Amino acid sequence: ASVIPRQIHDQFNSGKVNKAQEFEGLLLGQPVPHLLVPRPGDTSSQAPYSRYLLTGPGKTSPKSSVLDQVGKWVKLTGSPVYRNNLTVIAARSAEAIDPPSGAVKPDAGKSLGEFSLLGEIVDSKCYPGVMKPGQTKTHRSCAIRCISGGVPPVFFVYNQQGDNLYLLLVDRQNQAVNSRILDKVADPIRITGEVVQYGDMFVLKADPESYELVTQ
Repeated sequence: ASVIPRQIHDQFNSGKVNKAQEFEGLLLGQPVPHLLVPRPGDTSSQAPYSRYLLTGPGKTSPKSSVLDQVGKWVKLTGSPVYRNNLTVIAARSAEAIDPPSGAVKPDAGKSLGEFSLLGEIVDSKCYPGVMKPGQTKTHRSCAIRCISGGVPPVFFVYNQQGDNLYLLLVDRQNQAVNSRILDKVADPIRITGEVVQYGDMFVLKADPESYELVTQ
């Protein structure tokens, strides 16, 4: 299918950067490093957690002292950047803490099926608001530096109806694709792959060798 899944369409706004804050949640390493933060109030909903992507303070992945805490509940300090449902934290530190009582086990991901989507590869740190514009060829060199440094790549998708969405990119084996997509950043690309939903986070699984450059 080439249409945008209904539950993930129209996710666009201009983005915002905040000062450093503290977050408590479960630090996960797959499909990309991210923090699972319990939502306040009713946790019986389909998405009792928010999922925040993690980067380092600069154009890098989180530092090793943060990634050493993967699989643990942590108190994480960092600066959040967000655009609608996409929140990225530039992590400074992470300290292990006791898990909260009654913590819900995170879901393993739900496949939404195969889709053929047209869009642009952007970096997940600048696109939400660190740089403006955080997309198109104007931002290509910066996006390449971010993605090559370990910042998770995002596929920004749009269509003629004006719908916008973003999906994290991994290969069919759920592994990082950063080093294999640098020559495709900021160009119009068609990717056909499996869309997997992890709560409020969406992942597009496809091998970079299958990405198609779309000529205008």
